[in-house]
Amino acid sequence: MEGGSRVRLRPLQERRDGDGWVIGRIETGDFIRVPDSGRRVVALLGQGLAVSEVAEALRRETGRNFAVADFIATLDDVGFVATVDGADRGAGPVMRPSLPWLRPRHVRWLLHPRAPLVPAGFAVVVLIVLVTHPALVPSSRVLVWSRYVGLVVVVNAAITWTLIGVHELAHLGAARAAGVPARITLSTRLQFLVAQTDVSGVWGQSRRIRMTVYLAGMAVDLCGAGTCLLVIVVADPHGLVLHLLAVAVAGTLLVMPAQFMIFLRTDLYFLLQDLTGCANLYADGSAYLRYLLRAFRPGPRAGRATDRMADPSRGFPPSRRAAVRVYSIVLLFGTATCLAVEFAITVPALVTIAVRAGAEIGASPLTTVDGCAALAIVVTWQALWASRWWHRHRSEVRGLARRRLAGRKGGEQA
Repeated sequence: MEGGSRVRLRPLQERRDGDGWVIGRIETGDFIRVPDSGRRVVALLGQGLAVSEVAEALRRETGRNFAVADFIATLDDVGFVATVDGADRGAGPVMRPSLPWLRPRHVRWLLHPRAPLVPAGFAVVVLIVLVTHPALVPSSRVLVWSRYVGLVVVVNAAITWTLIGVHELAHLGAARAAGVPARITLSTRLQFLVAQTDVSGVWGQSRRIRMTVYLAGMAVDLCGAGTCLLVIVVADPHGLVLHLLAVAVAGTLLVMPAQFMIFLRTDLYFLLQDLTGCANLYADGSAYLRYLLRAFRPGPRAGRATDRMADPSRGFPPSRRAAVRVYSIVLLFGTATCLAVEFAITVPALVTIAVRAGAEIGASPLTTVDGCAALAIVVTWQALWASRWWHRHRSEVRGLARRRLAGRKGGEQA
């Protein structure tokens, strides 16, 4: 990039972050942290100054020389540069938002400073009702409400995914209120099929708004559980209606503790990531965990000074370094526990359901439909998980396969 070049940046959002600035594009969710000098470069480019003029202005203001061209190249790499000397740099991929018709004015009330009082009130309602009506506390008896396994699986799955959809819509609505084009998708976390809402564009907002977006799903969960419990207590329903309301309460309250499984990047993970000031706690924790595993790996290289120098957290500030190291341990033991539960409990349970459903087929028309429904749900669920897992990891799998194949060919040639 020549010194006389004139660079036009795309619309960027910025906010103060400690001793630096966070700048980025809301429409892509890409943000970077820059020092005061970087933010000054962005401001000077916005005034129409050439690259050399920006560098000279900074030198006069600070008495120091800055590699302005290199910094602009970094901005270009992350898609912040619109044109260089009038030549378009390409817009790059832009997030396609879910529910594009939903405008900030429709959901602005979600960001009202007093909005958190509503879920707080429902939390009190939930606590009081469960204490005074212990029979409503979620249990296996509540979830298994019929002897027809297919009916139970289908209805419970429908209620669960409806609740999950409302949970994700809460994140989307809170983000959209802040002008962020959030998107809801399906993905995987270890053995779990999950719905997720990409709200990365909220990183440029104030801390209060970020916290509201992160906690919006749990807030709606509390409101939903409290509403169902109030209906049960006040209206005193019976039969199927009571069963469905009880399943909705159980489905909501049993999922909330799972938010503390921060190694799965839950809502509370993003809250913790923000509070610790780590831009990507999961990636940093994973890198540190790989470093630890290499250091303790048996062999002549283990424990050498070069391995210790490779500590990826070494250059972090003390508070961030401590957060990354603690999170890496949580990541290790949490992942191991989840996989152990999967093979010790979940897989046998799925096999039991499949066997029971298969036994129902052919016994009578009603049980045949029930068994087929149960098998359809189980197979569809696993197929969806496999599809989303492959969509997420296919490039890694193909890259690993290519490396293995190249290594095998090299060995044969040797």
